[in-house]
Amino acid sequence: MIKMSEEHNQEIGQALQGARIEKGLSLDDIQQMTKIQKRYLQAIENGQFDQLPGKFYERAFVRQYAASVGLDADEFIKDHASDEDLKPVEPDFEGARVDTDNITRAGMHRETESPVDKTRQVMPKVLIAVAAVAIVLIVWALVSAFSGTSKSATNSSSVAVSSSKVESSSSSKKASSKPAPKPAPKQPAVKVGNGVVSGNTVTYNNIQAPKKEEVLQLAATSDAWLQVTDNAGTMLFNGTVKANAPQSIKVPATATNIKMQIGNANPLKVKFGNQDIDMKNNGATVWNANLMIKH
Repeated sequence: MIKMSEEHNQEIGQALQGARIEKGLSLDDIQQMTKIQKRYLQAIENGQFDQLPGKFYERAFVRQYAASVGLDADEFIKDHASDEDLKPVEPDFEGARVDTDNITRAGMHRETESPVDKTRQVMPKVLIAVAAVAIVLIVWALVSAFSGTSKSATNSSSVAVSSSKVESSSSSKKASSKPAPKPAPKQPAVKVGNGVVSGNTVTYNNIQAPKKEEVLQLAATSDAWLQVTDNAGTMLFNGTVKANAPQSIKVPATATNIKMQIGNANPLKVKFGNQDIDMKNNGATVWNANLMIKH
């Protein structure tokens, strides 16, 4: 996105640094606002874009920096980019991670789950299994008690039941003469399921949807940049979702995978088939999502 010449990058960094100083903000303030690591912010101000993880991060980080100091991110990008720079960029999240302080960093490894984290993940399943067994035992006890008391009630009520057969028979004949109303056909609804987070990606592996065109709804409380493509490689959306200006994207009936690459995930709200899609980004700004659709 950004021209890679040292002189041009320094112009970008100086413009952002000047806007920050004019606002009376420190780099620590910008880090807190954008969740971008301070050393990357310093590299941007120095025009050292080779210190950033990749071109997608350049685009996302510069946009975030510009917005945090009160600049129009889109106008800033247009003023400092050529037509070649504005082409879609395939992001590389392999080296990226979000630490426990919600700061986006890049490194040579991914964080591994600790035994405590694994225990926390397994514990809810164990509790659910215990609760299910308890419910089965309670139901079995209630059924056993009810069957014992119903035997004595059956003997005393047999006379009343036999005398009511004639009346129920005549009334059933009258009722059967009226045609039963036809139930309204049910329209299949979209079912999202649970998303699984791995690194900087949330994946929904089992979205149930009818084989027809659906709508992906995007809304944001502040500017959010993203790209949306389908399994055929078709670009469905590439741009900025403005605050309070929602976007509706048509998803083809043939689509089985929707890939979202997001430069500012915090203010973004997503719905598919009018069902909420939780980004589960835990404060991370650079994020992506995979929606696996089954018809």
